[in-house]
Amino acid sequence: MVKKLAKILILSAILLFNINLRAGAVVLDSQFITEKVRTDIINSLKKVTNGRIEVTIAPLPYGNINVPPGNIDVKTEIDVNNLRSSTIARVSIYVDNTNLRNFGVKVDIKVYDKVWVAKDRITKDSALGSVQLEEKEVSAILNKLPGKDFVPGKYIARRNLEPGKIIEISDVEGVPTIVRNSPVSVIFKSQKIAVTVPATAMTGGKIGDFIKVRSDAYKKIYVGKIIGENVVLVNI
Repeated sequence: MVKKLAKILILSAILLFNINLRAGAVVLDSQFITEKVRTDIINSLKKVTNGRIEVTIAPLPYGNINVPPGNIDVKTEIDVNNLRSSTIARVSIYVDNTNLRNFGVKVDIKVYDKVWVAKDRITKDSALGSVQLEEKEVSAILNKLPGKDFVPGKYIARRNLEPGKIIEISDVEGVPTIVRNSPVSVIFKSQKIAVTVPATAMTGGKIGDFIKVRSDAYKKIYVGKIIGENVVLVNI
């Protein structure tokens, strides 16, 4: 009888201890966590875009999460540099800087921003004259877009760009010092003389590059070094 009574007292003490623990716990409901995750993601994306951001979060794997009282923080991590329209966010829950829970949650992200778009077909090596700003959904190419200081007039196309194509940084390059098929002045220089004749650039390039030029006067093709705007030096 005494042993039975002692067992009952022990079980009662354990039950009371568990009740006290629950009473002292803080309950984080899924709605609170979801909104914190959404806010974290939006704040992360605002560092790389000024566009309109939409974030849809799938149901969390937990309805409520019990944590001990203290300084509670919910942190969310996504790979902004390799963003996808649908991705997994890593959620971590801390109490007094101690990590208590980690889990992943599926999120769908849409970013709408004004980007440069080809109005008409732009051929390779042509200037970006036929472009305009349009609002597009750019979540999957956010890290491939030109920066805010991008000026189309200072760039040419690296490849053919079809109408409606969003201009990505890999599609363009800076306008070269000499553009292909443009008229140039060729300086033929030796130790004793220097002669300048008109020619046509067969390739484009920047200062320091070697390019081919065609001289109509001499009916020949030469390779020279770009030394200035529309000026090519050929050593003879």
